[in-house]
Amino acid sequence: MSAALDQLMRQISNQAGIAWNEETYDLGVAGRLSAAERATYIAKLIATAQQGDTHAILTLGHLQAADALPMLQMAATSTDPWAPTARRALVLLGHGADVVEQIAHDAIDTPATMGRVAAVMDLAKIGGPVAIAALERAIADADYAVRGLAWDGLMAVRGFEPSLRGPSGQREKTTLLELLRDFLASDLESVVKMGVDETRAITRGAGPEPWIPDPHPELSGQILAAIVDPEVAFPVDDIAAQLTGVPRRWAEASILLRLDQATPDERAPDALARLAATWTVPALAEVAAKPDIAPTLRASCERAIATLTTS
Repeated sequence: MSAALDQLMRQISNQAGIAWNEETYDLGVAGRLSAAERATYIAKLIATAQQGDTHAILTLGHLQAADALPMLQMAATSTDPWAPTARRALVLLGHGADVVEQIAHDAIDTPATMGRVAAVMDLAKIGGPVAIAALERAIADADYAVRGLAWDGLMAVRGFEPSLRGPSGQREKTTLLELLRDFLASDLESVVKMGVDETRAITRGAGPEPWIPDPHPELSGQILAAIVDPEVAFPVDDIAAQLTGVPRRWAEASILLRLDQATPDERAPDALARLAATWTVPALAEVAAKPDIAPTLRASCERAIATLTTS
């Protein structure tokens, strides 16, 4: 037995040296095995995986161990607690479509956040109608880690990523879809709901509009300056005069999201009222209803709501 195979066999029998965030046995060492040693190692992994060793299950997937396919298929459709891990291994082996229904269930109903994270990432690799439907549901997950990855996967599966990139090939935050992803990162439920509803409308409809450049980069710089420095006023008049469509929505959202901070920006409600940003009313109402909000900010939100709902 070579030193590499001996090391791997000892790793299986004694997992004390495996870090908490390592999901497999040492793939680098496994890559140094001869063909005969690899067969011996895979046989040992299969035997261990049948007992529920999740490190062994995922190692088989990463090693593209075709011999393990029947065992993994059986495990993936079982009620064993390691069945979701077996499904992940099948995705690695290119057989995720065989269990896409179960992975879709994992993405929505697994109690553990990391289990849902793994499932939405696998759905993005599998694609197809079942995966798309599950990803559209998962962008409304209670945890942003899941929402964000589900959104990324949905864009990839639906073929929308080119619409997010400028001529340089880099993703630039000028598109409506990128704004909706930012909405999903909010702690305000009303803003997350807007991100979810509008993303679904796009993915279920005609698709996204093509990427557009920032029409007024100097004005964008002024907005950013006002965001980072409370002594700099929001350029409300210039926004109203120069921006329409998606760029206008970006500008208004940049101000709105100042309320989604540890210390909310009390200038935001008045600026939104002056911009006649009626779409922000649900978020302003949510902020105003928070029990721990400063009285001055609550009053400011209420004034803005009154202005926006009567104008």
